[in-house]
Amino acid sequence: MGWKELAVSRLREAGLRITPQRMRLLEVIERLGPSHPSLKRVFEEVRSEFPTISFSTLYSNILTMRDLGLLEIFQVNGETRIEVNTRPHLNLIDGEIRDLEDPRILEEIERLTGRRVKFVNVYLE
Repeated sequence: MGWKELAVSRLREAGLRITPQRMRLLEVIERLGPSHPSLKRVFEEVRSEFPTISFSTLYSNILTMRDLGLLEIFQVNGETRIEVNTRPHLNLIDGEIRDLEDPRILEEIERLTGRRVKFVNVYLE
């Protein structure tokens, strides 16, 4: 099952309708998700097809998806970004954002902190 199908299923289980605007948002997130898009970029993509959608509507949908475990949000250089990889991992940030899933590094961070890792942002020079 792809990310969009999982999202549709969880949204419906939560009693939410899959409106055309919400479906477009899911499609945009699925397509752009691996690049960790900014909320601004997602908003522009959705708004190109649905010009009356507000940023607050988009943001509340993003928060709902976060609450349902479909994505995370985080800040990079003052921009809110979307993270669709909900498995523990590191985000390597060097102009672009790439995921690195290395159990050894994650286990060491968990050992040192005594806490479970969601994801860790690592800024590279």
